[in-house]
Amino acid sequence: MLTALFQNITILISISVLYHFISRSLKGTPWAVSVLNGVLLGVTAILTMLTPFEIEKGLFYDARSVVIGIAGFFGGPLTAGIAAAIALAYRILRGGAGVVPGSLSIVFPAILSIIAWQARQRYPANPQGRKPHIMLETWFLGLIIHASVVLAQLALPGGRWHQIIPLMLFPFLVVFPLVFSLICLLFLDNERITKAALDLAESEARYRSLFENHHTVMLIIDPSTGRIIDANPAAVEFYGWDRATLTSMRIQDINTLSPEEVEAEMARARMRDKNVFYFKHRRANADPVDVEVFSGPITIKSKELLYSIVHDNSLRVRAERELQALTQSLEQQVLDRTVLLEAQSRRLQELNKEYEAFAYSVSHDLRAPLRAIAGFSAILGESLQAQGILKPAPDQKSAGSEANTLQTPDFGHLLDRIQSNVSRMQQLIDDMLMLSRAGTRKMNPQPIDFTQMAREILGELAEQQGNRHFECTVQDGMTAIADPDLARILLVNLISNAIKFTKDRDIAHIEVGAEQNSDVPRFFVRDNGVGFDVAAAGDRLFAPFQRFHSEASFEGTGIGLSIVKRVVARHNGRVSAESVPGQGATFYFDFGEVKQT
Repeated sequence: MLTALFQNITILISISVLYHFISRSLKGTPWAVSVLNGVLLGVTAILTMLTPFEIEKGLFYDARSVVIGIAGFFGGPLTAGIAAAIALAYRILRGGAGVVPGSLSIVFPAILSIIAWQARQRYPANPQGRKPHIMLETWFLGLIIHASVVLAQLALPGGRWHQIIPLMLFPFLVVFPLVFSLICLLFLDNERITKAALDLAESEARYRSLFENHHTVMLIIDPSTGRIIDANPAAVEFYGWDRATLTSMRIQDINTLSPEEVEAEMARARMRDKNVFYFKHRRANADPVDVEVFSGPITIKSKELLYSIVHDNSLRVRAERELQALTQSLEQQVLDRTVLLEAQSRRLQELNKEYEAFAYSVSHDLRAPLRAIAGFSAILGESLQAQGILKPAPDQKSAGSEANTLQTPDFGHLLDRIQSNVSRMQQLIDDMLMLSRAGTRKMNPQPIDFTQMAREILGELAEQQGNRHFECTVQDGMTAIADPDLARILLVNLISNAIKFTKDRDIAHIEVGAEQNSDVPRFFVRDNGVGFDVAAAGDRLFAPFQRFHSEASFEGTGIGLSIVKRVVARHNGRVSAESVPGQGATFYFDFGEVKQT
């Protein structure tokens, strides 16, 4: 029995080696491979039946169940069917008392192994699974298959199964399941190796196709010598040499750097210190061209090589040079413009100084003669009155008044006109100086109590108006960040205008308030004065020396709103006006986003 058992195991191992060789070497359609494997395993099953453990003629036992189980578990229905049919035919031809259980010993393993094959197809095992788990699973399958063979002995005639089954327990429930599991491991390793070989061949074919058909220049270089191992068709077209010539050259023959520099760069690429390079490469029938090279190490057949992708970089280099030239040109233009602006700035500073000198001259040199004229005219008037020359002006409605006026000049009236014009010119000079200071003085923005400032100015200016009646409203809690002196100048001019243009009202209403529509408060000064036509005023509203009412009706120089505009502009703010003739006016302004110093 032991001799027959070892003979069967030897046949199984030999056939498994042959099966592996055929599976790896045979090229053909899957069904043809399945048919050939079925025939091979069917013949193997016959060989096992030729060296059986024979109890009597026609009643023998062998490892056919292992062979049929392998056929079904790895070959599937077609392979198992062919192998089982061949084995079954032989077993029936031999006949004997054990023909029925012997035939069932072929049919049961075929059915069970095909069911296991279907489960294997539906739930494929992890190729990286641990071998102990796989061995346990295949051993369990072998145990089920051979348990079915043992149960098939119940079909023995004459109730002989109770004599045969005890003899079968050890080989069929111990030895054969273990042998089945070991052979399954051999077949599984064969499948893994075959799949790995197919995957490798597919990968090589894929990357060879990518290498050959890509439009980018690709080179494979031996870093130890610099020899070009391979070049794709794009490289042949780019460099102008045929493939045989290219693969006989070294990269040092193409690169314009010295051989030592090229070897140093290859070493850096090989060590992965750098993978992007910028070179000039020679070509067969053209001038050297600027290239960008991406290079890194790869391993082919245990040999380390460099895989390089080469891009024509000439357009980019040309564009960079043009951009650099343009940048240098722009920098020179900026430098020239800076020099010009600095010169203009110095000239502007000189003009400002001249302007300040002029303003100083107006302030001092012109005021002195005006004071002299005013003083001397006053002395002259007093002297003429003391001498009795100046008399009260006659009534213009009396008879002969025109003749008297022509014959005797009204010196008092003339002196009053001189005094009035001197005062007007002094006011004009003061306003011009204020306009100048508003545009040139150094700013000192800081938080100010706008409500308190407005109340102080209203009180001071209203007090100067004698018996006039005012209703003044100032909103509480108004604050701003602005230059205090310039803010006061702005408010003085706006409130002065409000007082001036409400002189014909029985009660003058003046309001100072603010609107908080954004982060920057918008202030306003509103009155119920005579108003003006905003559309007619247009751009002239804030221009110097512009008047929208007769001088006889309202005195003034026409500079006040220009001062307001300049103060607001110094603070990066905005100013506007709303007015209807006869219904008063409202001036809106803000101080922009001035930063506190």
